[in-house]
Amino acid sequence: MQERYPVHRWLLAAATAGLLACMQQAGAQEARGASIPYATPDEALKALRALPHVREREENDWVVLQDFQQQVFWSVTTPANGWHPSIVRRELVSHDGDASVAMQVRCGASKAACDALVETFKASNESLRMRAKAMAEQQALGKD
Repeated sequence: MQERYPVHRWLLAAATAGLLACMQQAGAQEARGASIPYATPDEALKALRALPHVREREENDWVVLQDFQQQVFWSVTTPANGWHPSIVRRELVSHDGDASVAMQVRCGASKAACDALVETFKASNESLRMRAKAMAEQQALGKD
């Protein structure tokens, strides 16, 4: 099954910057428990593209959208993707100074393929979390 996933340098940098901003705000909130309100990738793309604060990029059979207002990252499969039709929603959250990524998945592929998709994104989330945490610690040291 497909091994490529949409975690690229630009996304990692944007996600890290967003998480750091989120962590710096007093009383940062936990994930709002949001789910994926879209039934299909086409519906998700149509709705997200209509938002003025969303940036889009297409790579490796994914459309990756970053909602700068909500600090939410959407990964939507294209028809050429082996995990199609699928949508992944990831939100950067901070709780007691610790970074985490809340993730929801709507996967329309086979169970085995969907399990692989989830595991791939879990690994990506951990990498993102560790990088954001390291950057936050480095930034905190610079303020002392």
